[in-house]
Amino acid sequence: MNQTKRNLAVLQERISPENVLAMSEMLAMIATKKLMAYMGKLAENAHVNLCRDVFLKGESGYVLTDSYDLVQSTALFLCEHYGERLDDLYTTKKSGKRVTIKRECYLLMTRILCKKHSTGKRCKDLETTVIAVDFDEPHEAETDYEQADAIVNSLDLTENMTLALEHRMAGMSYPEIGRLLSRATSTVYEYFTKMRARYSTLYGVN
Repeated sequence: MNQTKRNLAVLQERISPENVLAMSEMLAMIATKKLMAYMGKLAENAHVNLCRDVFLKGESGYVLTDSYDLVQSTALFLCEHYGERLDDLYTTKKSGKRVTIKRECYLLMTRILCKKHSTGKRCKDLETTVIAVDFDEPHEAETDYEQADAIVNSLDLTENMTLALEHRMAGMSYPEIGRLLSRATSTVYEYFTKMRARYSTLYGVN
């Protein structure tokens, strides 16, 4: 079983109930390894935990880490594409760029890691929190996040602009975002210029 998971040949097969899990695990390990160059410790920890999950999950009493969410989310997506191959077309963007099923898998996992990183940055350890929290009342921060999501949705961003914003919120620089999206740094800068302009138009704030 472990040899199958280590075999890249599985990525050339047609997606099926028999190989979808092994395929998802391989894709997740590849994705987290590549993302180390852009996300640093976040992707490194995810990769180490993921490899441990893949090779030890059959051991009695072993508990999967949160990193295995990448595999499960990818597997759910691939289940919708039985009979197809990873290099088959998933969608074509307005710009005419073709997106394969494999690339969409990588984008899906990148979004998940970025959200985990953003959540981690805005959350505090309960042991270090000294203020009292009334759990019977709606948390003020939760309302703030809902408002922020509503504002982002109102900007009518393209997929690349949305990804760029998520990556930026995760602490990545413009050049790092450009490399991750296969775009020039100037293009990434233009994304944010457009986002600020739309925000200013809608809310009258610079």
